[in-house]
Amino acid sequence: MRASIDIDVGGTFTDCAFIRNGDIYMAKAPTTTYDLSICFMNALKSVATDVGLSIEHLLEETEIIRYSTTIAMNTLIQRKGPKLGLITTEGMEDVIQIGRGEQWAIGLSFREMRNLAAAKRPELLISREMTIGAKERINSNGEVVRPLDEDDFRQKLDYLVSKGARGFVIALLWSHLNARHEERIEEIIRGEYPESYLGSVPVMLSSKVLPKRLEYPRTMAVILNAYLQHAMAEELQGMGDELRDLGYRKPMMLVHNNGGMAEVFRTSAIQTYNGGPVAGLVGSAHIGKLHGFENIMVTDMGGTSFDLGMLIQGSPRFYAWQPSIEHWAIDITMLESISIGAGGGSIAWRNPALSNRLEIGPQSSGSMPGPACYDQGGTEPTVTDADVVLGYVNTDYFHGGQLRLNRESAVESIRERIAQPLGIDIEHAALLIKKVVDGNMGGLIFKFRQNMMEID
Repeated sequence: MRASIDIDVGGTFTDCAFIRNGDIYMAKAPTTTYDLSICFMNALKSVATDVGLSIEHLLEETEIIRYSTTIAMNTLIQRKGPKLGLITTEGMEDVIQIGRGEQWAIGLSFREMRNLAAAKRPELLISREMTIGAKERINSNGEVVRPLDEDDFRQKLDYLVSKGARGFVIALLWSHLNARHEERIEEIIRGEYPESYLGSVPVMLSSKVLPKRLEYPRTMAVILNAYLQHAMAEELQGMGDELRDLGYRKPMMLVHNNGGMAEVFRTSAIQTYNGGPVAGLVGSAHIGKLHGFENIMVTDMGGTSFDLGMLIQGSPRFYAWQPSIEHWAIDITMLESISIGAGGGSIAWRNPALSNRLEIGPQSSGSMPGPACYDQGGTEPTVTDADVVLGYVNTDYFHGGQLRLNRESAVESIRERIAQPLGIDIEHAALLIKKVVDGNMGGLIFKFRQNMMEID
């Protein structure tokens, strides 16, 4: 008997599908952001109950577990990664600020590029004060022309630590040809802050993450990998141990953003970015074929983000021409899909810098405490709260009846945070929240379609 388990961990809910002999059993559990192994196991236990098996017997029948997630994407959207220090070659400290001069335009359509008034550079993940230049130099032939000054580097390392660095990114000139200096810098950091210390910190080398030419995309790829690594490591840390304790010895595969997948220990954090939406895109191609549809716009509104992709002639043929994440060039192979902070848990707020204009996201209430209507301590008004007030959500049968919603809590949050400050009634405020988020999603669909037409 062959069976498989597919799990997707989102910012708000974790979905699980168990497939056995053509039968599909599905379950859902709230995402426990404080420990993602808990929601992982809760989803497995829930589907095991539906099948009528113990979780041990369920895993005994399972040949493979496929795992996709939006945690990396949500971490980046909400800017919840660790504070990092960047180590580059002296004189190249401004590479990520300059961004080859086109940083503001990466990931934009031709039409958007023409609107210079609205153009802006993306928010940096590592500030200039957290960037230091090592005294070293390797030339374009991979030859050492300036040995690494280790004493100088140790002083600069102490500076980064004193500024609160919780991880280090090393991206030196031409390190993809000769990684000697990057590896020596890593040795020094490990010597100063060994793994046996509570103060040990992760270290990422560009020569290992993306050993390719062009300094800017190589540097940004390793920065993003380090920024997302912590969230991904925490996510996967307990899952493998719990599965082994339950007797599971088969593969656990992570879905990649290029449409493929690999085992956990052969996957870097940056490869999981957008893995959840890409899994949906590939799955939609299969569903489209079953129903005779070839050209499909694929959308997914989750708890934290709204994801969008396109299928042409039954295939997710669009690979990014200039691969980018959040307008940063990264030069890795990935399927084209885009996301914005417009999910059911996205928080509605007034922007004082724009005359109290109503904004939605990118911050999300997640599943804990969740929207105010969850009655779990959340006080911020969300898209779900607005849908409850407007009657779009059945308060008695949310999450299959497993979670009853409190309409009064939703009303109170919208009244206090939106309606009263704007001088409008509660229903009007809820409708305004819905119109803004619908407009954000509609605008994204329109722009994405225009981009794809320009590429095709």
